[in-house]
Amino acid sequence: MKRIHNIISFLVILLLFSSCYDDESSLASGKIAEIQVTSNVKDTINLYLGDNISIQNQYSYTGDDITWQWSIGKYTENAVDKKITTAFKEIGTEANLEYKTTELGHYFLRLVTSNKYGSDIKYYHVFVNSEFEEGYLILGRREDGKGSLAFMKTLTPEEVEQGLQPEFRQNLFAYTNGGDELGEGPVDCDKVYDKLYILCGKARKVYQLDAKSFQLVHEFDYTMYGNDFVPQDLISYDSRYCSEIYSTSPNGGVAKIQVADLEIFPYTDLPQNVKFTRTYDRPNEFSSKVIAFIDDVNSKVYASGFNAADFSFSYFPCYDYFDGREIIQVFFDVDGNLIVYTINNGKYYLTKIGSSLTSFETMALDVVYERECTTNVTLFNKNSIFEVNDPNSCLFFGNQNLVYKWAYNQSEIPSTPFITLPDGEVVKCMNQSADHKQLYIATYNSQRAGLKGSLYIYNSDTGKAIGKPYEGVADEPVKVMYKVK
Repeated sequence: MKRIHNIISFLVILLLFSSCYDDESSLASGKIAEIQVTSNVKDTINLYLGDNISIQNQYSYTGDDITWQWSIGKYTENAVDKKITTAFKEIGTEANLEYKTTELGHYFLRLVTSNKYGSDIKYYHVFVNSEFEEGYLILGRREDGKGSLAFMKTLTPEEVEQGLQPEFRQNLFAYTNGGDELGEGPVDCDKVYDKLYILCGKARKVYQLDAKSFQLVHEFDYTMYGNDFVPQDLISYDSRYCSEIYSTSPNGGVAKIQVADLEIFPYTDLPQNVKFTRTYDRPNEFSSKVIAFIDDVNSKVYASGFNAADFSFSYFPCYDYFDGREIIQVFFDVDGNLIVYTINNGKYYLTKIGSSLTSFETMALDVVYERECTTNVTLFNKNSIFEVNDPNSCLFFGNQNLVYKWAYNQSEIPSTPFITLPDGEVVKCMNQSADHKQLYIATYNSQRAGLKGSLYIYNSDTGKAIGKPYEGVADEPVKVMYKVK
C-alpha cells in the first residue's frame, strides 16, 4: 500500500513540474507557423498561345526556409472514377512564375509551398487558347472572286473584365499562312472535328486548315481527280468519326475525300453518270448526316433508304415519284423524314416522306402526307436561303431583307415576315446555334461603302435582336457559322 502511495505522489509532482515548462520545440504539439499565400490571378486562367503564365505571389511568412515548387501538366481526368491523373513537370522554384505557353490545351498548374513546419498546395486551371479558338466565322467572296475569312472571337472572362469589345478581323487565311490567299469561287466551309474545310469551286480545291490556328494543313486538288469535275458543294459533319467528305459536279459524278488517305475517290453508292444540280445535307438525332442529291433536269431526288425495287445502290430516286414536277426545295426534318416542295401542273405541293423512304406495307414510296399549298407560295423559291429549326418544327427562310418563319407541318407559308432587316440588306446565308435558340443571318448590301457583308443575330423563338448588329465586317458572305472549340 505504501508503494502505491509513493508512485501516486511521484506522478503528481511530475505533473506539476511539466505545467511550469514552456514547450518551444518543433514537435507536433508545438505551434505551427502557417504560410498565407495570395496571388494576383484567379483559380482559372485564360490566355493565348505564346502568352506567359504570369503569377505574382504575396505571403505573410518571414522565415528564410520557405521553398516554392511550380509544376504543370495537361489536365487529365479518368473517365471511370473521375480521378485526376495529370502528370506534372516542374517549371519553377521562385515565389513568382513567368512561364511561356507553347501548346494549346487545358492544363493543371500546381504550386507547392513548404517550410520547416509543413506544406501547402494550390491548384490553377489554365486554358491556353488560340486567337481563333471559338467565335463567329464568315467565309466571304471578294470582289475579285477569291475567298476570304473573317472571324470574331468570343472573349474570355478576363477580356470582358478588361472592358474589351468583340470585333471582326479580316483576311485571316492570308494572315495565318504567310500571305497566301484562298482560291476563286468560294462555295462552302465546314468544321470537322479539329479541321476546317473550305471549298473553292472555281479553283477546284478544298483547303484543310487547323480549326484553331487557321494554318493550312493540306490542299485537295480536284484536277487530279477528273479534268471536268468542278466541285459545287461540301458534304460533311462535325465529328472525329467523319472520315469522308463528298462533293458533286454539275458535269456529273460524286467524289469523296478520304480524309485519312488525303486522296479523292469516286463515291460509288451513287450512279456516277447523274449530273446532280444541288444537294441538301444536315446532321440529325438518329444518324450523323442525312443527304439529298437533287437532279433538277430529270426531276429526281436521290436519298438513302430501303429500295424494294433495286438493291444496287443505297441511294435511289424515290421510285421516280417526282417525275414531271419542278422541284423547288428539299430538306429533312429532325426525324430524318424527307420533305419536298414542288410544282405540279401549276399547283404547289409539300410532300413528306418517311425516313426509310419505302413503306414496308405497300413496298412503294412511304408518303406520310402530301398537301397543296395555296398562299404566298412564291415567297419560298429555289433561291431561298433557309434553315430548319427543330425545337419549333419550322423553317426560317430569307427573301431579300426579310426572314419568314414557316411551321411547315401545320400551316401555310405566312405573309408576315418574322424578321425585317434594314433596307438594302439581302440575306446570303444563315445558320443556327447548336441548341437552335439563336439564328445567325449574314447579309450583303451592294450600296454599303467598304466591306458590304454584315452579321445579325436573333432569338429563334421571339425574333428579337441579340446584341448589336455587326455591319460592314466581311466580304459578300458565302457561309456563316459559330465555330466551337
